[in-house]
Amino acid sequence: MGMRKFMRTRGAQPHALTHLHHNGQTALPKTNGHANGISNNIVPVNGRREEPHSTLSRYWSGSEGSGRVLGEGLWEDPEFPATSTSLGDKKFSSNVVWMRPHELCTRPAFRGEGFNDGVTEDENDDDFAARWSIEVGAVGDSSLCCAVAALALTPRLLDRVIPPQTFKVHYNGSFKFNFWVFGAWREVAVDDRLPTRAGRLITSHNALPDDFTLPLLEKAYAKLYGSYVALRVGSVSRALQDLSGGIVQSFSLVQQPKGLTAQVLNSAVPRSTLLVATVAQEKESGWRRLRNGLISGQAYCVTGLARVRSANTADGEGALVRVRAVSGLGEWAGPWARGSAEWRALAEADRDLLARRADRPGDFWMSFPDFARAFTTLVLVHVGPDDWLVEPALHGKRPWRAVLARRRWRRGYNAGGPPSCIETTSTNPQFHVQIPRTETGGARKCHVVVSVTQQYGTNKAGKLRAIGFAVYEIPAGGGPRRGALRALAGLRALDVTHESRAREVATFFTLPAGQYLVVPHTRRPHTEAAFLLRIFTDEQTDVWEVNDDNLIIPNIGAEFLDDDQSTSPELQMAITNLFGKKDIEEVDARALRGAVRRASGGWRAARAACGALVAARDAGARGGARARDGPPLVARLLAWRAAYTGLAPSCSAASSYRLRALLWAAGVAASNKVLECLVMRFAKKNTISLDAYLIALAKLHLAHERFRCLEAKLKSNPISLEEMILMTIYS
Repeated sequence: MGMRKFMRTRGAQPHALTHLHHNGQTALPKTNGHANGISNNIVPVNGRREEPHSTLSRYWSGSEGSGRVLGEGLWEDPEFPATSTSLGDKKFSSNVVWMRPHELCTRPAFRGEGFNDGVTEDENDDDFAARWSIEVGAVGDSSLCCAVAALALTPRLLDRVIPPQTFKVHYNGSFKFNFWVFGAWREVAVDDRLPTRAGRLITSHNALPDDFTLPLLEKAYAKLYGSYVALRVGSVSRALQDLSGGIVQSFSLVQQPKGLTAQVLNSAVPRSTLLVATVAQEKESGWRRLRNGLISGQAYCVTGLARVRSANTADGEGALVRVRAVSGLGEWAGPWARGSAEWRALAEADRDLLARRADRPGDFWMSFPDFARAFTTLVLVHVGPDDWLVEPALHGKRPWRAVLARRRWRRGYNAGGPPSCIETTSTNPQFHVQIPRTETGGARKCHVVVSVTQQYGTNKAGKLRAIGFAVYEIPAGGGPRRGALRALAGLRALDVTHESRAREVATFFTLPAGQYLVVPHTRRPHTEAAFLLRIFTDEQTDVWEVNDDNLIIPNIGAEFLDDDQSTSPELQMAITNLFGKKDIEEVDARALRGAVRRASGGWRAARAACGALVAARDAGARGGARARDGPPLVARLLAWRAAYTGLAPSCSAASSYRLRALLWAAGVAASNKVLECLVMRFAKKNTISLDAYLIALAKLHLAHERFRCLEAKLKSNPISLEEMILMTIYS
């Protein structure tokens, strides 16, 4: 049974979303600004401590110690000064005065402080709606406003972004916020000087005149990206990821087939996934109310689904979508709205049931076809299991299981490029996903989210590479050996994402029980970049990185004797005779090299390789190996040479991407980390010479021999084989 894919999208694009134009719009009434006033209230700054068990995050703390503290004890941020530099464009700096909250009102508040004793979870519906009734200022970021309003329905997640702080105690003019940046939570501290014009904020703010949470959050977000103007190239999906740390997908409902959109809703709504729908704004038009009641640019959260009796469908049922306007404004005024003909036509029991399930301010129902037509963009935020645990609002949803891996593509080692690069694509990092069958042996469908996020910058224009990934099905008999050339060529690709220059590429699909391979890649081979792979599943699955053990196959030289004329019985006898003289008791590197040259007809083996091989047999550190070890060492070097020439026909240099296969041909298996270090140490310009290959093999043999000696001498050996190999490679 094949894979059913719901969507393939480009999450958190580096450019703004494309906005469509709508007719019949009227201006949305302005929310309250901030009037002048004076206060001497005081506020603390307490950063949130690290969550040690998080699968998605680790906190990185900045410091404001370098800032200047004024005589009255108010901190000024030197990294984000109150100048036009922070605004990002001089045209916005005309008549701008930077003022602190207590200069704008008599009792400034932060995140509900002063309304319900700081307990935002218990605030009444009117205060909640007013808090998230947002006006985007002249330098404000509508994407951030949309994202933070959407996360208001998950207050614990918002607490991580906006730690508890107050204007009442230990106030020094600074506030701290946390943003997710490439898998870690970064703390950003700002002072509370805000840009105003004529005594009113030109940043975003809400309908509560004394609440400065949003303006300060927006300032910290602007500092993260360099300036207020820099936020304008963002998107709702980028802001949602920065605030939540989840896997984010965004796609156009205008272009998406309606059937596929229905599958997305049916699969995402019951799971730990936030769904945020928006109506595109006209350029520079701001948020406006449309004729259907919706407000363009505002966040609408999909919170549920229902089916009702309908005479307009073949099966007699119609699909409804429950949507919530977080601000309480902009409810749907079309079919299935309260008081509509469709609503009144429902049986009283059905109507009461729907009303009870949509009883919060801003809740409304609409038919699925209307939903797909009215909204232009749907963003999915897949929330990890650790965040699901701490967020009560998500406990009614099915949690995801998460696996996270930080890796990088390194030139010459595993930057193998897309599947079209048949020779090198199998060197990319590979991750095995095993979806077991049910206990009864029946088939099981598993929902899977795969995300690859490349390392990116925030406050500077970092170049994004075109990245993607492929999902392969592994046959029942198992896939090819990792070191085999063109190892992926024989596997069936279930999906290959379109490579895009985006921060994140993600796919949401279903897979039946079986074995699969996820292979992240870049569009072009030899492209270096760090990346973060996240795999979410809703069933118990096993996920591991494909790796090899560090092994040496004994007597590999004897195996080559059967197939290679260079080590024929006659030659083997000649090699033995070279060391058969009675006056030869020890063999040093020079003697071994000379014996190899005579046995091969003039080939000069690398001195370092000969020295390492002799050292591996010189347990007593006498300066040489025993004479009887000479013939096997010569045979081994000749066998390694034959293995190299078999995979490097030009005899000049082999591709370093073939190093795993070259080692395997010589009877050596190396782990991913060891192989990476071998490439860094011995490869040059994506190639590895014969001498470098021989030295690498000799050092691997030396490391294995030393490890065996330590293991025999020490009852408890704290050093692992891999550590010993890495130390030997760099010796």
